[in-house]
Amino acid sequence: METVTVAAFVGVAAWVQLQEPEAMATIAVEALATGPAEEAWSGIFLKDQHVGWSVTKESPVAGGGRLIENRASFVLGAQGATQEVTLGGTAITDAAGRLVEFDFVLETLVSLRAHGVVRPGVVHVEVEQGGTTQTLDIPVDEPPALSLTATQFVRGKELNPGDRFEQPYFDIVTMRQTTMTVVVEAPELMPDGSVAHWLRMEAPGLTTRRLVSESGAVLREEDTTLGVKQVRMTREQALAVDAGAPPDLVAVSKVPLGGFVDRSRPFGPLSLRVTGLEAPLPDEGDVQRVAGDVVTLWTPDPTTWPVLPVRGSGDVEPTFSLPADHEEIVARARKVVGDAPDRATAARRIHDFVHGYLTKAPTIGIPNGLEVLRSGQGDCNEHTALYVSLARAEGIPSRIAAGLVYNEALGSSFYYHAWPEVRLGADEAWVPIDPTFGQFPAHATHLKIVTGDLDKQMRILGLIGRLRIDVATEPPR
Repeated sequence: METVTVAAFVGVAAWVQLQEPEAMATIAVEALATGPAEEAWSGIFLKDQHVGWSVTKESPVAGGGRLIENRASFVLGAQGATQEVTLGGTAITDAAGRLVEFDFVLETLVSLRAHGVVRPGVVHVEVEQGGTTQTLDIPVDEPPALSLTATQFVRGKELNPGDRFEQPYFDIVTMRQTTMTVVVEAPELMPDGSVAHWLRMEAPGLTTRRLVSESGAVLREEDTTLGVKQVRMTREQALAVDAGAPPDLVAVSKVPLGGFVDRSRPFGPLSLRVTGLEAPLPDEGDVQRVAGDVVTLWTPDPTTWPVLPVRGSGDVEPTFSLPADHEEIVARARKVVGDAPDRATAARRIHDFVHGYLTKAPTIGIPNGLEVLRSGQGDCNEHTALYVSLARAEGIPSRIAAGLVYNEALGSSFYYHAWPEVRLGADEAWVPIDPTFGQFPAHATHLKIVTGDLDKQMRILGLIGRLRIDVATEPPR
């Protein structure tokens, strides 16, 4: 689940100045600053290894607001490959610390660029990804905070342990507004005699702690999920990144497994006892049946699938990351499906195309179906985004599932994974498939935790490092 992992880093690091497409507006930084910038450097650490750096600049702007610029670079490992990630963000706040305007860039093997303006009742965002620009208007009750501006509200406030604040929060990764809860923890005496406060900041799927000075400057930040840290230091210290291979994200998110998974029975039933969950697993009938903390998995029998017309209703709409109405997606879907006589045949043809078309490569980024079609590579997130985009283009009800999968090749345990589901089975039940592994339908080793796009998948972040799975000796009756 490299996509969700990047979301954690976006919460800890932020932004780099890159050349923007001409079609997109950007903040005119030089014209806004009315005073000298305060610059602060930090080292970024993953599992105590120095993997990158971050630099933040703050300047005053007219009207008493602040101009905040951040840029960061770090390296991550995934399945033996190393990728460099650059992030960037610029934000303007008003005198009360409320967000006015922002830019954001994510660059890995894929890229995402965004420019947003807060207007009455709405955040207007232009997003460039996959060579196209989309416009989004996200309704808001009041100006939200970004990760970059989330501590601005403490300036001038007297903080006491136990104080609790709630503020609207805009998640750039999922392009959704939610609520961030900020809890004041114990103060810390700094070497210069000043007092800083630890703030615990909670948003859906993500919890971080920030040590914040009396002026609102972030001195240290810790992500409680993955062990990501950002520590204030000199420029020279921050840039002295460890030369060794970075920790592997897949290994970091491995789920401990007790017992033996019988791979000679790929279609199940497979019963697992899952502990460490915050909420019950979804009960999916004959595909995933839940009884207490035991879940039993089966692979649906294709011979029981009804003959359905290719086009259906529900879960066929395009979204930001699933551009099913783009002309390139529509044309490729039409070519792949061809004269398929029924939905199962059409779904199988798309599965076979995606499995054979994409080069299997770990990709750290935010998937978009069009960009995946153009790049021709990716991991489970990219396979799933392309599949669902193509299926919806043909009117085939399809959606994203995310959870865990047993992977013998990576070390005979369960790992975070994403895969598509299509409506094919009896009574048009949802059937899991897996174009990453070439399984149609998917084997009974796929344990679903959530259904939906990135905003739903963020729930998985809060489970990393908490789950344990044991093979149950007998399926529940």
